[in-house]
Amino acid sequence: MTSSTRINFLGNLRAFVVLLVIVLHGALTYMVNPPTWWYVIDRQNHPLFTTLVLLIDVPIMQIMFFISGYFALPSLQKRGAAGFSREKFMRIGLPWLAGVLLLAPPTTYLIYLSRAVPVSLLDFWRRDFWGELFQQSVYWYLGVLLALFLLLALVYESSERLRKLAVEPARPGWKVFVGFGAVMTASYFFLNLFYHVDSWNHFWYLFLFQPVRLPLYAGYFCLGLFAQQKGWFGPGGYVPQAAGWLAACALSGLLYLGLRFSPLMAPVDPLPAVKLYNAILFNTFCLSSLMGLLAVFQARVSGDGRIWTSLSNSSYGMYFFHPVILYPLTLVLLLVDLPALLKGSLAIVLGIGLSWLFVSQVVRRLPWLRDVF
Repeated sequence: MTSSTRINFLGNLRAFVVLLVIVLHGALTYMVNPPTWWYVIDRQNHPLFTTLVLLIDVPIMQIMFFISGYFALPSLQKRGAAGFSREKFMRIGLPWLAGVLLLAPPTTYLIYLSRAVPVSLLDFWRRDFWGELFQQSVYWYLGVLLALFLLLALVYESSERLRKLAVEPARPGWKVFVGFGAVMTASYFFLNLFYHVDSWNHFWYLFLFQPVRLPLYAGYFCLGLFAQQKGWFGPGGYVPQAAGWLAACALSGLLYLGLRFSPLMAPVDPLPAVKLYNAILFNTFCLSSLMGLLAVFQARVSGDGRIWTSLSNSSYGMYFFHPVILYPLTLVLLLVDLPALLKGSLAIVLGIGLSWLFVSQVVRRLPWLRDVF
């Protein structure tokens, strides 16, 4: 497999994951018992959207961190620590700050607007947004990713061994995956003893994250670094096989769904044994989803056709701009009387289509934005 093909398949996978992000955010409006803080909640709901939310939410961001980690070291070796850090600040840091300060407040204001809370946007921005309603919308990912990139650059600058590290193709044994899964499961379970699985916390307003998943962000980023250094997906490296990974994905996904829908997860603070079972299923499903999708995309979606090329080129912009398109769209659809399944599907399809159209035909045609997105 050539280097170009390898990049194509990982770029296509990243684009697919961004589509899943939009599906997830559309489904949240129409799921049964959505989070009370979600931007727009429609009284018309359907269990299918609940199922989509529970399944998609598990692996998508870990896959994004893995892909980012896979490409990080070659870029760092090419540019050096200073050039790498500067490039990441321009492409990730500045959009992160713009998203948090300019786009997150008005999208968060939809919580008030959709519920007819009599507070102006300006008052909300100055007061409520910096209180209990503070969030970074989808832009939290950029802040955490930037921190990982800068930490890697710092380690790279101080480690001669890392600077001289060369790709050494090797195929990992089963112990690598079991060990990685065990570490991720243990960290998830331990933090779940102190934090709810779906809770969000911020660090001095700077970084926003889900505490139980914070080690997973770093873990999958490091797994990407490891995969690149061991020449995965290339000659002599590891080529995942779809059958086994997809079987594990399907089984763990079904068991995970069964647990999440069961009364065992109903209490605000489930029993420790239930938390452990949830941690095992969550992380098994997460890892097997990543490996299964890698296998499928390497074997089946590694080309550079027109559609995949456009989606791949537009994926970052679609991730960044879709909240200002999708969330107001679901607000407008509150006025439309349609069956929940049809309305939710319409919101998701239009959200994807309009985001893609806006990024590919507007954002990427503007020189000052094309260089970033």
